[in-house]
Amino acid sequence: MKRYLPFLLLAACDVRVPKETPELSLHRMIDEPRVKAYQPSAAFDDGSGMRLPPEGTVPAADDVDLPRKTGMQDGVWLARIPLAVTPALLARGRERFDIVCATCHGVLGNGESVVAEKMAFKRPPSLHEPRTKAYAPGQIYGIVRNGYGVMPGYAATLPEDDRWAVVAYLRALWLARSATVADLPPDLKREFVERAR
Repeated sequence: MKRYLPFLLLAACDVRVPKETPELSLHRMIDEPRVKAYQPSAAFDDGSGMRLPPEGTVPAADDVDLPRKTGMQDGVWLARIPLAVTPALLARGRERFDIVCATCHGVLGNGESVVAEKMAFKRPPSLHEPRTKAYAPGQIYGIVRNGYGVMPGYAATLPEDDRWAVVAYLRALWLARSATVADLPPDLKREFVERAR
């Protein structure tokens, strides 16, 4: 009996061709009955086409941490980077900065690059200008995300955490450019002096 089981199963399958072949064109979707927002509908007892979500549901959108995503909270730019600023984050920021930002702003962020030299209409600014250094971290993040002037936004190129990493690295660039030996912690100051001898 076991030997005949596959044949019995095949015999039970309905292999007949359907009488009507379903239409696979887009017309069936275009012509499909639907209700536009705020239009009445006979499909529901209350006559409304729009439905409220079931009670207790949670939105599927990941806008739970909107300040981290936009760089703003209650209409104000974030004054702090919402990630832990670690050596790994700074290394990632440098890598992303060198790939995405340095093309126009230069590796040092000073606005000196081959691309910048060719931009006769509006050269990329030095990121070390006092005006730029006065921006809150959230504002810099917003510029990287949305663009500014002729600079395009990089939301599609840089994921959220990478944008914050670039902000952290840029702030480290500012610090490195203006830091003196006196600003170093004692152990690093001692190491610097010993290496300078």
